[in-house]
Amino acid sequence: MKANNISSEFNRVLSEKIKFIQQNAQKRKSIYGEEQLKRPVSFWTKNDRLKNEIGKEFTIILRTKGCNWALGEWGGCSMCGYFLDANFEDVPATHLINQFDYAFNDKINALKQDNNNYILKIFNSGSFLDENEIPKEVRKYIYNKILKVAKIKEFVIESRIEHITSEKLEELREFFDSKYIEIAIGLETVNDYVRSNYINKGFLFKDFKDTLKRCKEYGIGVKVYLLFKPLFMNEHAAIDDCVRSIKTLIELSVNSISINPMNIQKGTLTEYLWFQNRYRPPWFYSLFKCLKKSLTQKNLINVRVLSDPSGAGTKRGIHNCLKRDCENSAKEILKSFVLSQNLSILDQKGYECTCKKKYNLQKVFY
Repeated sequence: MKANNISSEFNRVLSEKIKFIQQNAQKRKSIYGEEQLKRPVSFWTKNDRLKNEIGKEFTIILRTKGCNWALGEWGGCSMCGYFLDANFEDVPATHLINQFDYAFNDKINALKQDNNNYILKIFNSGSFLDENEIPKEVRKYIYNKILKVAKIKEFVIESRIEHITSEKLEELREFFDSKYIEIAIGLETVNDYVRSNYINKGFLFKDFKDTLKRCKEYGIGVKVYLLFKPLFMNEHAAIDDCVRSIKTLIELSVNSISINPMNIQKGTLTEYLWFQNRYRPPWFYSLFKCLKKSLTQKNLINVRVLSDPSGAGTKRGIHNCLKRDCENSAKEILKSFVLSQNLSILDQKGYECTCKKKYNLQKVFY
């Protein structure tokens, strides 16, 4: 009981600090005009790993009112600054449709002529299945557009678990019978203490397992985001936490695991501590060690393991010593592993940097 009380008090203090920093950041935030709300935050295509082949991704990021968890009384997650891309007020359904069409119409002809198959990812810095962000009419409009494109073999959205209801899963299943669907969930870790008191995620592992079971009942795939090196963890602890999480999720037969090394986003508690030299993003060496300790080649037959780090090779993202050759080599190794799903790539000899000695000396303490 005492441990629970300590945990609750820690979480309360963490939430208050996150909220305070977020509110200060919001004061410097841009106000979006009507024309800006008719355009997505961003969109792109690039090479990616599909379930059974190398193909391409088409990613669209919609600008909505933002994540309900970040905008609520608990202040959101300690590492997430995506609220700065949000509008904070409702974005009309017509504007959301305009955003989708702007990106979709820009890329669709090239996509249809491409020899590659595609995975379409629609993100909105919150939850696609939250009707306060994406109304039902907008969801159905998007679904209907996707159905008409044979090249789009897979469709991925993101959502917090409280919005993943049986009704919405049934809706997805009714629309898509020939395409593979995945819902990406930010679990971050299987450790409830870490998720609550280092990340402030707002749900427990048992809640995730209930949602996973519900998705399986409707034949919907689940991608799990794991946060590599949350706040208050050194390299050694980060490896152990992520290894345990990966092995547990494989046992639960999730469909995909996306490992997200911490990156320093503006307006976050993570940035606040980083500015004070009280946090350093992880080393590539740690991520590679984690992958090798947690996976076998046999595992990769049934689960897709992904990692596409934001800010990789820069001081705000996962990095080694920031020398160009060192960072480029590490990024290329990670990219090759993700596309091929071949673990042996992580053992290939490439650029050998002297910073690995420094890493081996400091990893437990930094």
